[in-house]
Amino acid sequence: MMTLVDIKEQLELVDQQIIKLLEERMHICAGQNLDADEEIEMLSLWLEEAAEKGLDDAKMEKIAKFVIAMCRGTSE
Repeated sequence: MMTLVDIKEQLELVDQQIIKLLEERMHICAGQNLDADEEIEMLSLWLEEAAEKGLDDAKMEKIAKFVIAMCRGTSE
């Protein structure tokens, strides 16, 4: 059985991976200007993937919109 310390350590590793992937995504987006249709396409991909994995649609939509908006800010 996992201890609270084990769980915290695993969560920390996952969080570090998420941050690294967000950094990578923002780097890829730098200097790019996606139009509204492309952003909608990305959002659809997020929602499809989330549905396949049984994740909450409303929460994933919020996260996806936030991530897309973060990348939008790197195109300046």
